[in-house]
Amino acid sequence: MLSALALLLLFIIKIPFGMAQDHTAWVLQHQEQSQSLIRQYEREALDLKKSAHFLFKGNRCSHHSNLSCPKPQKSKQSIETNQANTDSTIYIFVSFSMPKETLKALAGEAKKHNAVLVIRGLIDNSFLKTATFVKELGESVVLDPLLFREYNVVVVPTFIEASQTGYKKISGNITLAYALTKFKEGDE
Repeated sequence: MLSALALLLLFIIKIPFGMAQDHTAWVLQHQEQSQSLIRQYEREALDLKKSAHFLFKGNRCSHHSNLSCPKPQKSKQSIETNQANTDSTIYIFVSFSMPKETLKALAGEAKKHNAVLVIRGLIDNSFLKTATFVKELGESVVLDPLLFREYNVVVVPTFIEASQTGYKKISGNITLAYALTKFKEGDE
């Protein structure tokens, strides 16, 4: 009886030791997988950084080397007012909830007219998903929720022509060329 009790006690002691070894193996396996994912994300982040399609900006406008971004004065004007805009920046406020074809068309127009695509936030709060989508889009975007607030943009797409003297704003499912025509009509 004593030997059976000793065997049972030895077996009970050995079970937690075996479980600890299994747990250690599980931890090591998951640690290796995590390190592999981290290396993969670092490589993808470097690739995206090299492609320079995705920019994060706050209040500074250095998103395009040959594009000046004047800071509009506090007395902003709407499209109905007459303003002389000699040095202006065109913003196109968009959202990833818009159809991909529409975004691609606006991106092409933005490139043609030296305009800036502006987004408010990230896709699923993920820089990686957002940067991947922007890379597929083929045009740079600026992530700047403060611009949305500054120009009171609540609908997308919204087109804004900003200058030192004020800004003009038009929203709706229109082309950039149409918006620019409307901005010019407002100047006459």
